[in-house]
Amino acid sequence: MSALSTEILFEKFQIIEVLKKDEHAAVFLANHIYLNKKIILKVLNTQKIHDPSLVDRFKREAKILAKLDHPNIIKVLDFGLSKEFFYISFEYIEGESLRNVFKTKTLTQEQKEHLMIQLLKGLDYAHANQIIHRDIKPENIFIDKNLNVKLGDFGLALSAEDNYVTNPYSIVGTPSYMSPEQIRGSKLTAQSDLFSLGVVLTELFTGQNPFLKENISLTLNEINSYDETDLEGKLLSVPENIKEILLVLLKKNINQRYESAGEILEELNIQVDQPTIVINNIDAEGRKSKLAWIFLAVIAIVVIVIVIIPIIDGQKQNSAQNPIGKDSTQFKNDSANQRNNSSQQNNLTKDQVDLKNLSQPLVDNSKKDSSQNQNATQQKETPNQNKSLGYGGLFIDCFPWAEIYINSEDFGKTPFNRPLQLREGEYNVKFVHPDYPPYTKNVYINADQVTKLQINLESVTMGFINCAVYPPIGDIYVNGNAKAQAPMRTNDFIKVTPGPIRLVIKNSNFKEIDTFFVVKQSDTLRLKFKFQNK
Repeated sequence: MSALSTEILFEKFQIIEVLKKDEHAAVFLANHIYLNKKIILKVLNTQKIHDPSLVDRFKREAKILAKLDHPNIIKVLDFGLSKEFFYISFEYIEGESLRNVFKTKTLTQEQKEHLMIQLLKGLDYAHANQIIHRDIKPENIFIDKNLNVKLGDFGLALSAEDNYVTNPYSIVGTPSYMSPEQIRGSKLTAQSDLFSLGVVLTELFTGQNPFLKENISLTLNEINSYDETDLEGKLLSVPENIKEILLVLLKKNINQRYESAGEILEELNIQVDQPTIVINNIDAEGRKSKLAWIFLAVIAIVVIVIVIIPIIDGQKQNSAQNPIGKDSTQFKNDSANQRNNSSQQNNLTKDQVDLKNLSQPLVDNSKKDSSQNQNATQQKETPNQNKSLGYGGLFIDCFPWAEIYINSEDFGKTPFNRPLQLREGEYNVKFVHPDYPPYTKNVYINADQVTKLQINLESVTMGFINCAVYPPIGDIYVNGNAKAQAPMRTNDFIKVTPGPIRLVIKNSNFKEIDTFFVVKQSDTLRLKFKFQNK
């Protein structure tokens, strides 16, 4: 960690730890030099992003959070652009996500209600400032040890400037927490966030997400078609006043839900501007264990005095008689190994912090001639790599070309004219091409062997649809775009990007066929439809 103490980014952020990093973005725990406080720093390399919407989302999050100042919303402290890097610094919360709380803690009824009230206050404030979050879920809710709540990750949020309108066929958010209108790609309002909050609160009070199924398709279908009366049966363990709130939050009809989070607070006789009372912290159950730890510590000291010290004294006498023995040799080897491991760990951590990994590929493939690819491959080889060190080869054959990332490290563009040398073990290989969704594949490299990886990006990253319709005449639209005309030949397919698909087939003599489903990578779907009379 000492190797990081001098690492300064943008002349004001002293890096403490790398929390997350990939080829185009990084998240750091840092010290803000001017504010003299720990912060979370997000960094985005705008030159490495093929999708401009990701950059827009990053900037939108900064601008939106800069407008919001509320104790239950994570604060933005600073943001800006330095060369090709856009950065945001957030306040640092010493705590964990609500998802992790679900996994590791057992909350009392009072604690659950305490969290609910804070979430309602934070969301009410955001909505009052005309901000719709669009991605309310446990992973975006942060809890400190005193059960203070912070709502974060406004990267998908919409503000008044957006007029609350997205592409009508664009679906954003996390499937099992989406509202029905969000799944349909319809206009989103504060009530859409309230539905998502209702799902989170149901999980908080019952321990289960009421809509989560085995896969995305089943989950989305459940949200679209669930029976509201069946939902009531899942809330039998919830106090009556809370149950009534959840049932209204989870109404399918947006007009039947609460108009605002403030309305719920009023129903609970909580004033919006009233400070939230601090209750027993999330580690209250640890008080009982403190006495147990003290007791164990006393026992440990007694054991050391009675048992271990005499043994050590005996070993000292033996070592005096035999100063150079097998054990001392082993100790020297272990010490050397520890020093080497420590050095490697420091180097690895420092390399992770280096922003050059976000801006410059480790292999320069600006020219595609074979000699340059050969030099690039050689740059990846570590000195003294040989069979005794357990190295193998990875030969990548990709159509069309792709930027290759192995364990998030940029290895340049294909084609490569020789295998890449890698130490034996499992690797995550990522293929990036501007015309296709990113594709990842895990491979295991065996020592002294060459593993060949052949990838056709179109077949592994895209989905394919064939539509048969009767009567066999119609125009076929996918997510609002005209794609084909019926009849389609058996071997003709519409290529689609994996994800939610809205399929519309139009024939002026019949009712439109309008359906929604999810396509996964490599899916080949043959669909059959029949027009209905108007």
